[in-house]
Amino acid sequence: MTKAEIITAVRSLVNEISTDAGAKLSDTGNMLEFLADAMEQVTLDLIDFMPRFLLGTEDVSLEADTESYTLTAEFWQIYKVERNVDDGRPKTIRIIDPLEKHNYTDVGETREEPRAIYFLGNTLYPIPIPSVDTTDYMTVYYVRPEATAMATGGPSYIPRPAHRLIVYQACVLIAIAFDADPKPYEFLYQKRLDKVRSVWATFQHSGPMFLRGAYEESLSGGPLDRTGYDPNWD
Repeated sequence: MTKAEIITAVRSLVNEISTDAGAKLSDTGNMLEFLADAMEQVTLDLIDFMPRFLLGTEDVSLEADTESYTLTAEFWQIYKVERNVDDGRPKTIRIIDPLEKHNYTDVGETREEPRAIYFLGNTLYPIPIPSVDTTDYMTVYYVRPEATAMATGGPSYIPRPAHRLIVYQACVLIAIAFDADPKPYEFLYQKRLDKVRSVWATFQHSGPMFLRGAYEESLSGGPLDRTGYDPNWD
């Protein structure tokens, strides 16, 4: 949906037309703020089950004896980090809790390739500290926030099946702001969100089914993991 189509849909649902004298929801005033808030809420609700539509990437180069690297892109969530050097297939780099780094390195230890990484805010810390320079050593996959203002063509990242969610969420916010009942719009929002989730599940799992865990599950660990074994340690 385009920005104009979304605005028209919101007006239709809240019975507000652009020809009203002194309209409360002008195209250049309050309406844009409600749409911006709605886009953010929808993005947050989609992260859990369809992050791939919202992904961006940033390459990180390692520098000898440098312990931290600040990402330049704004993000809401780190999805995964992959080793990206030209000697084989990409390899997932383990992301750990910073309080666990004592399990992966000694004080002052350096190494050509890190065993793991951790994040503090938007700053990445490889452990051990790199001992050599490596250009574009790793690629960080992150969930992007939606644009702070909707473009004329519509949302930048939210896929089309979820565009109606922006309409319903904007109506919820408008109803609350104008002291009206938001429940009908909340019902429409939840119904659409459930449908988008079910469609995405079919799209994502349409291939052959095997008796093994999902890829994301293998990253986060599961009940069958071997205690005390770390494949990245050597």
